[in-house]
Amino acid sequence: MRDQLEESTRHDYSRAVFTGTFTVWQEFLLEKESVFWSTVRLFDSLLRGFSQAVLANNPISGLLITISLGVSTPNTLLFSTITGFLGLLLSVLIRDSQENIANGLTVFNPLLVGAVSCSLIPNVYGPFDSFSILLTILGTIFSVYLARSLRNNKLPFIAWPFNLTEFALLLVLYTKDNGHDTTQKPVMRMDNATSDATIGDVSFIGENATGVHIDWGMMFHGVIMSASQVLAVESVFTGAVVYLACLVYSPITAGFAFLGALIGSLAGLMLDVQIDEIYTGLWGYNTFLTGASLGGTFFVLNGQTAAATIVAIVYTVIVQYAIFFFFRNLKLPIFTLPFVLVTSLFLKLRSNSGDKTFPQPPPISFSRTERRDYITSQQAQLIQQKNDPENDTEDRVKDRRKDISV
Repeated sequence: MRDQLEESTRHDYSRAVFTGTFTVWQEFLLEKESVFWSTVRLFDSLLRGFSQAVLANNPISGLLITISLGVSTPNTLLFSTITGFLGLLLSVLIRDSQENIANGLTVFNPLLVGAVSCSLIPNVYGPFDSFSILLTILGTIFSVYLARSLRNNKLPFIAWPFNLTEFALLLVLYTKDNGHDTTQKPVMRMDNATSDATIGDVSFIGENATGVHIDWGMMFHGVIMSASQVLAVESVFTGAVVYLACLVYSPITAGFAFLGALIGSLAGLMLDVQIDEIYTGLWGYNTFLTGASLGGTFFVLNGQTAAATIVAIVYTVIVQYAIFFFFRNLKLPIFTLPFVLVTSLFLKLRSNSGDKTFPQPPPISFSRTERRDYITSQQAQLIQQKNDPENDTEDRVKDRRKDISV
């Protein structure tokens, strides 16, 4: 296990050491054996879990996000920290992969359960009581086991466990509070996002985007706020810090995340959705995640994968718009379901590890490093093929066939 973890931290230091996955710090922690440093490693994993929620993997990025949550929404920070730490301890107890634990991959799903529950349960159920707290704890536990189960089915590290858990949690609370009569009261004013879309300080003209004046300053406001909606928070400050956190990890990831939020917001105008939903980032957060995940994180960046990422971003908007009506009738938010559906489908493009069109990076690391590692491995394979006598024989057979055909 230790050798595997050390191997996963060996990367190039050509950029500032605190960017990318901050491997210098990881390797330093690996050399320490005392109880104190073991506690520091857990804290490092927790911070990386906060950054993994926005498709980054850097403790400084995680620290920036926790600070922004503490300033804007302390309750969300409290809930997400508790559930994230509970998920981390549980993953240690069930002996999850040390590499996954060290990189925060066992933290971000339970962390999202806490963050979103903090924002939505008061709207769905009312003030927190012992029953809702118990369900949140159970949801945290379920998300850890689901994450390991889905990983065994070779699904990527995205938010399927969070979505499945949070849907079940909210359905139970809503049914308990209202019985089976879904006509008594709506769960929340909005029907398609992670948090309440009601806003008091954002002015807009008209209900729909078509035929009304568009405040492009508020459009940019929505693009920035899309990043905070990933954590079920409506805050321009948190959104800006999330972009900064992505930038610390990888400028390419940050760039594609911003592009995704921008395309999602502009597409919302074309689809004639309510303008206040665009201004508050509700049509940009799923596309933000799609751009960040496919744009250099799960794919090695090249022309083909960049084009596929843009196509996936557009498709995410279409999926969100399509399932909006279904979930509106159920009076449920859609969370990040469009993102996980589209990303899971598009990741099938890299089904072959030797595919040069849609290459699959070995670990989740800095995008430029991924591309260089992939090119190096491909060059080594080509050299090996040239030195292989069996390949020489095959080439001769092909040459003879060509001569015969001529």
